[in-house]
Amino acid sequence: MRRVLHVFHSLGVGGAEAWLVAMLEWIRENGRTLPVDLRVDVCITGGERTVLDERVETLGSRIYYLRYDRAHLYSFTKAFRRLLACGRYDAIHDHGDYGAGVHLLLGSGQLPRARVVHIHNPAATFGPSLLKRLGRAVGRAGLTRFATTVAGTSLRILHEYSFAPSADISQRRMALHCGFDLTPFAYDAERARAELRKEFGWSDETKILLFVGRLESHFNQKNPRFALAVARACIQRDSRVRAIFVGSGDEARREIQAELEAEHLDEAIRLPGLRFDVPRMMLAAELLLFPSIAEGLGMVAVEAQAAGLRVLASDSTPRECVVVPELVEFLSLGASPSEWADRALKIMTSSPPSRATARAAVYDSSFSVENSIRALLDEYDFGTTSPP
Repeated sequence: MRRVLHVFHSLGVGGAEAWLVAMLEWIRENGRTLPVDLRVDVCITGGERTVLDERVETLGSRIYYLRYDRAHLYSFTKAFRRLLACGRYDAIHDHGDYGAGVHLLLGSGQLPRARVVHIHNPAATFGPSLLKRLGRAVGRAGLTRFATTVAGTSLRILHEYSFAPSADISQRRMALHCGFDLTPFAYDAERARAELRKEFGWSDETKILLFVGRLESHFNQKNPRFALAVARACIQRDSRVRAIFVGSGDEARREIQAELEAEHLDEAIRLPGLRFDVPRMMLAAELLLFPSIAEGLGMVAVEAQAAGLRVLASDSTPRECVVVPELVEFLSLGASPSEWADRALKIMTSSPPSRATARAAVYDSSFSVENSIRALLDEYDFGTTSPP
């Protein structure tokens, strides 16, 4: 038995959180093929339940809610140290970026042998206040002192945080990709196309643009308004084009919905909110719009490739997200929505590689959940992880 504690702010619908669920599902079905019996618990520093908590619990993990903020620093420290001591963990895997360094600092003396900090969020998400900068400085010191591995969702984000791999240091620094289950991407694409068009009342000839990401965030990371402008331009030029914007953000969705109704575009551009059938939607679409202002990697773009879906991404997206080069194109956010629309319409007329070939390429990459689990076991030093 090997015990691992994952630390998250919350279990919302994000790439790292979805990875956790995919890992737990894979371990439940295939854990016997691993060299160790793996037990995973979760610590939530936001202190509250969100959308994936129940699923994580049903998969056998215990969740501990320890609120971490300035007002609860003493109580968090006491509870966190008690959790580490009683849990007898072999590894801790903290997804808190610089905040993870503070967590490790507060837990010093009770920390397990393997201490992995996983950096997900780009530097553009940082708050500019003096207090925020001070917190990052403390977190960086804790990261440097206590983490045995600093992993980034991409090498580029490690460079942003000034934790680039180096032969001159003993601390391991590496890109560690979040994996996902590829089973849903084997769904019949023609059936998915027919189902989705029927659901939204669109014709069989409809060409679907898909956007997947939060509709509101503290610095507009996913850039949905830009994607909306691109969708409007595409629809204006080709009456067969329709768009679906999937993502959380109730207030932003209401505002956008009102605008679309005023423009008589509410039938052409749909805002269904959160969906848990995104792989099926990807199989049914013609193009993923991915105009993010900043990304740690861009897991949605990788998932699109698993579906054989073409991607038009901003050039701020790390190139490490490319598994099937024929499916992904990059364009500067300095280009206008009209220029993006021109490129999008051109891409949609080209023939993509076979979906089976694309899915197989992703399955063989570091983004499959099985490969990412085995990479994790290596970082935890849990012995040989080669398949039996």
